[in-house]
Amino acid sequence: MAVSRSILITGASRGIGLGLTQAFVQTGWQVHAVSRNLTGSNELQALATQHGQSLQLIECDLEQREAGQLIDQALGDQHLTCALFNAGVYGPQHQDPRQASSAEIGQLFLANAIAPISLAQQLAGRIETGGVIAFISSQMASLQLNHALDMPLYGASKAALNSLLLSWSSHYAELPWSLLALHPGWVRTAMGGPDAQLSVLDSAAGLYQVISAQLDRRTCAFLDYQGQTLPW
Repeated sequence: MAVSRSILITGASRGIGLGLTQAFVQTGWQVHAVSRNLTGSNELQALATQHGQSLQLIECDLEQREAGQLIDQALGDQHLTCALFNAGVYGPQHQDPRQASSAEIGQLFLANAIAPISLAQQLAGRIETGGVIAFISSQMASLQLNHALDMPLYGASKAALNSLLLSWSSHYAELPWSLLALHPGWVRTAMGGPDAQLSVLDSAAGLYQVISAQLDRRTCAFLDYQGQTLPW
């Protein structure tokens, strides 16, 4: 059966990104998986061997200025149903605005907010009408929920991502695709830690369902992995 849907997934070599790559390729999607370093991505490489042409691997550092051009060239003439930008660094371990250096803050906001939005805007012309452009955000981005008490710098960077997403959506009288900020839950990853509530498998399965449900809706929304709406 011919593949009819395709998705670009960044940060695909580990954690939630790897889980999402598995979820989409195993359900018949054509997946274009972006990793900063393919040499060290053993699980992603094994997945590509298993699925053949259904999984294209693209090596690219999303923070470099020419990232959009490199990914654009790798995609060739391939249009995308969806693009999922899975960016997330913790930032300085202390999470204290009084101690944070300009370099630490610059790196945190570049990785978590500026780079993914910039790349999405560069590649938006490839997204089919009625498709989805999604970003892994966090409930810590919600100013109303105020859940970032222990991770204020990280939360602020994800709030910046959500703010940029809303600003982007406001440029359209009618969105050509859905724009989503997604909270994956508290997941057992290198960042989430061993005590987190969710496995990568469960989070990825939920996010897969949420993204699939947003096809053809053309809305801007902040949702968790169960499809529940979160306050901005």
